[in-house]
Amino acid sequence: MKAIRNMVIAGCSILLLSQCASQDEVRKLNYQIRTVNQKVEEVKSSTVNQMQKRQASSVNKIDAVAGETEQLRALVEESDQKSARLRDKTVTEMAALQSTIERMRTENEQRIKTLETRVDQLAAGLDRVLQVRVQAAEQRARQAAKRAEEARKRTVVAAGAVGSSFVTVKPASRKVRLGNGTVVETVSQQHRPAAASVKSKPKAEKQVVVAAEPVASAAGTDLFSQGLNSYKAGKYKDAYRTFEQVLSQNPQGKQAAQTLFYMGECLFNQGEFDLAILDYQKVISNHARDSHTPAALLKQGMSFEKLTDHETAKIIYKKLIADYPDSSESGLAAKRLANL
Repeated sequence: MKAIRNMVIAGCSILLLSQCASQDEVRKLNYQIRTVNQKVEEVKSSTVNQMQKRQASSVNKIDAVAGETEQLRALVEESDQKSARLRDKTVTEMAALQSTIERMRTENEQRIKTLETRVDQLAAGLDRVLQVRVQAAEQRARQAAKRAEEARKRTVVAAGAVGSSFVTVKPASRKVRLGNGTVVETVSQQHRPAAASVKSKPKAEKQVVVAAEPVASAAGTDLFSQGLNSYKAGKYKDAYRTFEQVLSQNPQGKQAAQTLFYMGECLFNQGEFDLAILDYQKVISNHARDSHTPAALLKQGMSFEKLTDHETAKIIYKKLIADYPDSSESGLAAKRLANL
């Protein structure tokens, strides 16, 4: 732009000087003016070309930037769409998962309630079956005592009729209180006639040893110790009578459950399994939380095994395992249950 301005100034100067210049000078000036105009045109043309080129380059760059911007916009929109789809999918999956969790929780609660109901029903059924079995055992015990008493009377009558010798009958019978409160009179095995009741010799069983617990009364402790010593010495009849005295002195004492248990043990070791079941049942029914109760359940099941009542033995072993799972007797019951 400065060059053009200089050219204009020069032209004006030429016009002013043309009045006093000669013809040659005018020609020279015209030539110079044409030359200057030509240069101006060249400069103008060059400048325009350069500006056009720059403009074209700028337009190309702008177009390129616009294209890249469009690509970026398309990528952003695609990313937004993917994010929206992923968000919708996540929300749907979370809702489905929450619904599944709620359904499973409801189903589990229903299953738990059903299982609890079944367990209660089984426990009630087990108690009923066990009660029926115990009542049947009591009935068998009463019948056995009655047959033994009749046999004893027949023996006494027969001995008096033949007159072979004077027969002296010692009071070898004893009264036993059953679980339902009924008192029956049983005859000791030593004084029973062979024809009245014949029982096979019991097989050797692993003894369940329970440590004796101290009681408050010194006399009671001495008496219990006497019974325990007789039991350990194998004098089961003497031990039973001693334990009966201990129980009669303090029927609700701390040693009541242990005394009843050893009374059952005395009968068990004499083969009086029917009567042993009754004493074990007193421990189970009246002293459910006592430490001797698991052992009483175990020995009661073993007594039913001796009487070949395996179904009742199974029920008792299962009850022992369910009610006292942490006891050592529970493991023994599981082993015996597996062998039935």
